Amino acid sequence: MIIAFITEKMNHYIAGGMKPENAAQYARRELAAIYEGDHYSRDASGTLRVTPPPESLDLKTAMEKADAAIAGIIRQYPAPAGKPRNIYRSSDAIKRAIAAGISIKDFYIKSGDNDPTAYTTDLQKIKALWDAGQRRFKAYLRGKYLVIDIDRKPGKPDGLKAFYRMFPKETLPSELQCLPESFPCYTQTPSNGFHLFFKYEGPELKTRELAPGVELIETQITCPGSRKENGEYILHGELDKAPPLFSLIIDAVEEAKRKKEQAKAERSKPRAKAAADRPVQYKKPRITLDDLADEATAAHAGNHDRQVSFAGRAFRCKYSVAETMAYVKSRADIFGNDSDTNNTILSVFRDNGGCV
Repeated sequence: MIIAFITEKMNHYIAGGMKPENAAQYARRELAAIYEGDHYSRDASGTLRVTPPPESLDLKTAMEKADAAIAGIIRQYPAPAGKPRNIYRSSDAIKRAIAAGISIKDFYIKSGDNDPTAYTTDLQKIKALWDAGQRRFKAYLRGKYLVIDIDRKPGKPDGLKAFYRMFPKETLPSELQCLPESFPCYTQTPSNGFHLFFKYEGPELKTRELAPGVELIETQITCPGSRKENGEYILHGELDKAPPLFSLIIDAVEEAKRKKEQAKAERSKPRAKAAADRPVQYKKPRITLDDLADEATAAHAGNHDRQVSFAGRAFRCKYSVAETMAYVKSRADIFGNDSDTNNTILSVFRDNGGCV
């Protein structure tokens, strides 16, 4: 029965920590694959066969019945109330930044912007600037944090829309799915944009713009708590709760670099026949499958949810379905290896438009 199938699948996903809406998407896609003859499972003898539909219906009727069942299940899971978040303004926000190990300096002394020795965590020095009327400071990030600046200035490209064009919401970690509210630590800017703080101690990424209105800032930024003519920089949340920089961001940085280098190379050579204009091929992802497995393990407890999370990350990092499948089967200690493992990996690649 379709209702029993949908109920079982959704409860399984939700028990693994998935949101009801996402669980509904996966259950619906799996049912559609069954009715389209594109879903396989093992019978009692262990032979892999096309999964039979739970009811003898056409695809359209089956999906309508599934949607009705999904609607009833989702109503049982009301949206959770937002978690309370501490908000810091003015000197309180500046003190939080200093307590997190971020050094600061007078915003208007430009000569020392990229010199870490020009910044300080000495509260007495900062208090002297404050007592002198200074209300705008720069914070030095390098070696501790990295910021993604989402710009939302009127009359300019909306950075939030650009971010979600780069990264569809359903493929993102929960911290990034409903910005800025879902993010654990950010600064709201006077122009209604926001600075997302990530912990990052790795090598310099050496890029800035990821998309119109979306910038990656590695060295210095306006300090939380600063004020300028049109408003203040308000700190939401705790800096020690900032997540580590996600691999999908690093992958996007590498892709932005590749495109920039390709465009530069194209501009520097004379145009010839069309074959010379073919884009440089992406050779090897910088993130290993072991890295992606660690991320999936940290984010999810259940084997199935780890499979789904890992496969999605592997797809975005340009791994093939064969490489992904082989790795999952080699790490049964992380992912298990039940009868649905093959189908789960194939389904995630198919849902993301990959070739399977």
